[in-house]
Amino acid sequence: MRQKIIRRNKKFPSRVVIICLFLIASVCIILYLYLSFFKKPFIVSPLGKSNTKDIDIANLLYKENIPFASVSIASDSSFTVNLLGGGEVMLSSKKDITTQISTLQLILKRLTIEGKKIKILDFRFDKTILKL
Repeated sequence: MRQKIIRRNKKFPSRVVIICLFLIASVCIILYLYLSFFKKPFIVSPLGKSNTKDIDIANLLYKENIPFASVSIASDSSFTVNLLGGGEVMLSSKKDITTQISTLQLILKRLTIEGKKIKILDFRFDKTILKL
């Protein structure tokens, strides 16, 4: 007597698992691409909008090795920087801040060579005003 051998397809469950893993991976890739390229990141600054320029100015002053005590907003169009050596610098937000800070660095270097100190330096006007 011959017994009937029933062959079951053993490859069927592994094919289903592979197809499911492929579908899950493709959905994850599509979601990642959608979230990273098409949506803008939602970032909330703990400092608020008004303090971001102060921080930028402080970072620029730090990069240029200018010793300062504080940076504050004087009005809508100007910032006040208090120097450590006892001086006050007024920067205009209507002009390029980086050029004003690089000019400030040059003036400070030249005045330290001459042994003079700044009382007030004002960049808000067409010509820079310097009081010693």
